[in-house]
Amino acid sequence: MNHQILPPDFTDSLQGYRRELDALDAQFVSLLATRFSITRRIGALKAAHGVAAADPAREQAQLEHLLLLSADLDLPTEVTRALYEMLFGFVRANHLAQAGSARATPLGLELELESEP
Repeated sequence: MNHQILPPDFTDSLQGYRRELDALDAQFVSLLATRFSITRRIGALKAAHGVAAADPAREQAQLEHLLLLSADLDLPTEVTRALYEMLFGFVRANHLAQAGSARATPLGLELELESEP
């Protein structure tokens, strides 16, 4: 461990940056929760109408759009790609589970929709 004595302006700056990151992380998690609430509603809609859980063309188009946005914002596109490929995977799995629930118990879909905030 480094036992270097650091000037107060370093410590103050570091703490300020960390507070900014903490606030952004809280916003990020809130946005993810909102995003997943919407994707659950999409999954329920697809399940109710017998539509395929996955939409590879939509995912690809959205990923390409987000990669362009990332490049414009000077965010490494690898970060965006990794994040959204993971998110899309979770959403697909959730939609497949919703489709399975809708087939197994027709009332399950209604109960899921009623439990949405």
